[in-house]
Amino acid sequence: MRIGFIGTGSMGGMLVRAFSQSTPPSELQVVACNRSPEKLAQITSRFPHVETAASPEETVSRSDIVFLCVKPGDAKGVIQQVLPYIRENHYFISINSAVMLEEMEAILPCRVSKIIPSITQVGLSGVTLVMHGSRMHTEERRFIEGWLERISKPIVVEESDLRVCSDLSSCGPAFLAVMLREFAMAAVRQGGIPRDLADSLVKEMTMGVGKLLTEEGFEFEDIIRRVAVPGGITAEGIKVLHPSLHGVFDQLLVTTRSKSKHHGTAEHDHK
Repeated sequence: MRIGFIGTGSMGGMLVRAFSQSTPPSELQVVACNRSPEKLAQITSRFPHVETAASPEETVSRSDIVFLCVKPGDAKGVIQQVLPYIRENHYFISINSAVMLEEMEAILPCRVSKIIPSITQVGLSGVTLVMHGSRMHTEERRFIEGWLERISKPIVVEESDLRVCSDLSSCGPAFLAVMLREFAMAAVRQGGIPRDLADSLVKEMTMGVGKLLTEEGFEFEDIIRRVAVPGGITAEGIKVLHPSLHGVFDQLLVTTRSKSKHHGTAEHDHK
């Protein structure tokens, strides 16, 4: 299989690395282009089997699956640029929301999808949001999702739900990291323990909770019930959290939706 990447910035470069780590070179040929040779060099120095292309057109010509990983403002221009090189049997996948699926299908003759990756794919984990165009039939959808399963858990969502879903899966790691950092810093201030110890405890705790939720079948309520014994220390701590957290995530989602509408895209800063 030949997978091409137009753009190897933050998210595009991360996807190249994730696929290169998860799939042997004998099963996957990766070709990539970028306006900045330095960014490509950073990737090829670690993964020598990644091939470079001189242009988006060359990348498309040498690929079966094409990932469009450029900035939102550049997406439509690049699509027009590579249009003469697109074959009907191509899979064309955009990783941003600058162009709707319907718009891409009106321009491109091939099968199209959109995905929203997450920084968690660095660790071959987390969620990739997936939206398919109307030309993608069941087997073709499974084919693309099968490749995404190598680096994440692909979850199909409606394009209209993209904003709020991406807040959870793609922006969420940063939101969660902010809270965890504050938790660790409070332990330093109130308990006097070293920062590295506090950070280590919070990181290991977070990994453990993640495994309970994703591997052991626990729900959020199960963990709360098992840990927060009535009248115990944890239960008292949760009483402190409730008034502070009430409505804060509602306001967060209102804010991100407003910012998204202002920019005319559902993109995130880390892309």
